[in-house]
Formats: sequence, structure tokens, C-alpha cells
Amino acid sequence: MKILTRKATTKGGRNGTINAEDGALSLEMGKPKEMGGTATDKTNPEEIFAAGYSACFASSLEFLLENDKVDYDTIEVTVACNLVKDPDGGFKFDIDLDVTLEGLDEKAKEHYIQGAYNFCPYSKAMKGNVDIRINQ
Repeated sequence: MKILTRKATTKGGRNGTINAEDGALSLEMGKPKEMGGTATDKTNPEEIFAAGYSACFASSLEFLLENDKVDYDTIEVTVACNLVKDPDGGFKFDIDLDVTLEGLDEKAKEHYIQGAYNFCPYSKAMKGNVDIRINQ
């Protein structure tokens, strides 16, 4: 059963634009210097992916805690989306997922962070395909 659908369209490549269908998101992309570009103040697919994954993981963690009626102080998730060379000649992602969950003991933190990893749609989509390191 479909819960919701959101659409975004990219025009152009790394120096293109991204616009959400509902107008809530409008971004300019610029090729990073590391890839031969000159842009430093525009976004790129890796940054957008990191933002989406951090938001989704934090939301998944929040959902599980609230569903179990567990009080917590702070949730903070930082995702480093590393673009690395793939042995097949292309590129792939390699992820560092830094999770701060304050207000719970260590055992409870582990339980809910692992639960969020198993629950989060981004994590599910990447399992077995992307190296993900969870740091807390």
C-alpha cells in the first residue's frame, strides 16, 4: 500500500537544477572541485543523498522511540556520503553514519540505533550494496 509519493526533476547533470513537483525544493547543482568543477557554493548529488539519509534515519529513530513511548533528550544524525571508485570502473557510495542519541543508557541506545538501521528505507535500500559504518 502506497503511503505517499513525492517527485523531483533534475535538468542537466552536475551543473543542473533540481526542482520538486510541489515547489518545496529548488536547488542548483555545481560540479565539485574534486571532479574538475569550480563550484563551491552549490550542492551535488552526494550532499543531497547525505541530507536525505540523515533525515530518514533520524525520523526512523524518532518513530521507533515514540512508538515505544521511550523518553529521550536528543537525536542527531550526520551522514558522510563518500563517493569511491567501484572495481567495475564506475563509482559507488561508502557511508559513515554518526548517530547521537542522548537520554538513554548504552544498551537502549544500541537497541534503537540498530532498530532504526533495520527500519529506515534508505538503509534497507543500501543493505548489501553499500559499506555503512555506524558510529555513536
